[in-house]
Parts: sequence; structure tokens; C-alpha cells
Amino acid sequence: MKILIRDVNDPLSIIGNNKTGGVNVIDLANIYSCPFIATQDLGKTFDNGSFTVLGRFDESDLRGCNLLVQ
Repeated sequence: MKILIRDVNDPLSIIGNNKTGGVNVIDLANIYSCPFIATQDLGKTFDNGSFTVLGRFDESDLRGCNLLVQ
């Protein structure tokens, strides 16, 4: 898996480490289906290769297995 952070105003621009943007996930092990996901999550990557998810874009759809919605 590889995480890239994209500019929130230009989805085709990848930004550098330590900046907040949209999370793109590349599944490097998946060769038989779509290995790329552009999420509506906000996150940052760091110089050591780690990343963090900070939240969601405003007005984004709730998705996932653990929504905790009442």
C-alpha cells in the first residue's frame, strides 16, 4: 500500500509531506482490479513513510463499516 496526499483544490496535484490534503490509496498488491482509491478523507504523510488520517471533507458521504450513526 502506498499513500499519496492530493491538493484539496486540485485533485490531480500531489502535495508533499507534512501538508494536509485528500488521501489517495494505491494498493500495490492488487493486480486484478482497481488498485487506486481517492478517498474523501483528510490526512498527512510524513518523512518517515507514515501517515495519519485527520478526518473527512466537509459534506462528504458517510462510508465504512463502523459509522456509529444513530
